[in-house]
Amino acid sequence: MVGFGRESSAMSQTIHNEKPPRDAASDLRRGLVSFAWPFFAAMWLLFPLGEAIRVLRTAHSPVQAAIPFLASMAVFASVFLWLMLRYPFRGSDLTLPERRARDGLLAALVGLTLHLEFVYYDGGIPYRFMFVLVAAAVTLPTLRAVWVVAACVVAAGGMYAVRSGWETLLSSWERAIAPFVIVGISVILVSRLVLTVRELQAAREEISRLAVSEERLRFARDLHDLLGRSLSSIALKSELAGKLLPSSPENAAREVRDIERLARRSLREVREAVAGYRQPTLASELEGAGEMLEAAGIELRVEDESGVLPARTEAVLAWAVREGVTNVIRHSRARHCEILLKRTDGEVRASITDDGTGYIPERVVPAGTGLSGLEERVASFADGGSVEAGPLPQGGFRLSVILPLEDDEGRTNGRGGSP
Repeated sequence: MVGFGRESSAMSQTIHNEKPPRDAASDLRRGLVSFAWPFFAAMWLLFPLGEAIRVLRTAHSPVQAAIPFLASMAVFASVFLWLMLRYPFRGSDLTLPERRARDGLLAALVGLTLHLEFVYYDGGIPYRFMFVLVAAAVTLPTLRAVWVVAACVVAAGGMYAVRSGWETLLSSWERAIAPFVIVGISVILVSRLVLTVRELQAAREEISRLAVSEERLRFARDLHDLLGRSLSSIALKSELAGKLLPSSPENAAREVRDIERLARRSLREVREAVAGYRQPTLASELEGAGEMLEAAGIELRVEDESGVLPARTEAVLAWAVREGVTNVIRHSRARHCEILLKRTDGEVRASITDDGTGYIPERVVPAGTGLSGLEERVASFADGGSVEAGPLPQGGFRLSVILPLEDDEGRTNGRGGSP
């Protein structure tokens, strides 16, 4: 049984490495986004490409005269495209070297924009600031993106006003200013929306992973609690049947029939645990405890004053009885065992006491099962509960569980004693 406990603990330790199944719809959405975003970024290159074609058509010596401008535009487009494809929608989720590289590329894009606007100005609206605006809105955290967008709007409007006059700027603001404001706000909002969707998707995946982990932990815990007592009893009865076989074949046959009954019941309980439907009851656990302790030669005394309990509370107390009796059989070498269930104002208490040698520390089941699993069940109560286990001054060992009286929806019942 100690080996079984180790296997259960090992099972629980590997749970957090498990990942939930991939969602085909999510994979499809990711594929569409990964295809659409490069296409969207490349569309912005149509503007510098069109300008380059116009320069080649109008230059007196097309190739030689346009080489410096074309080289500047090629570097400008490359920096913009690298920013859009390498750092989109990541905001603050970058390492320090990545943030420095991103900021350096944005600074280079600003420098290239100023170079192109001052050296190759053609008298129109300085639209190249639009590229700085879009790249900043996509790659920077929200607050910094807002400041950069505002600076681009002011720089573009100021440059246009200095060259064309303030009257021209005011009369054509819908062409000179409004596009920058609209595009800047739109791209920032889209960027924040994408980040929010990513966070929601990550939260959904985390919830799925935790649900898988919780179910696996429940199964590992239930498997240990279910099989611990049954397999201990089967081992005891098998040993007894072996001793009785030479002298009393009839009694040995009776023990073998009990072993078969225990094995069938254990199989049924495991199936119910796998299906997630099993809720043990105090009556069944007390009955099983009597059978197991009798087979182990331990005298049992039961005092049940718990009355009618909510199903959830009764299930946890039933697990406590099972765990306590299992440990009495496995570790205590006791001759007597006492199970007390008592209901007081607002709470119910279960205690399992024996007169044996107590637990041997190195034989206690590893964390995640046994008493640890019982503590996890008790901790699930909103108003708390407690698990106390330890040797008694006069000898023996006691396991006590105290639970608040909650209904099946987790609401604490009023103090009123027994119904």
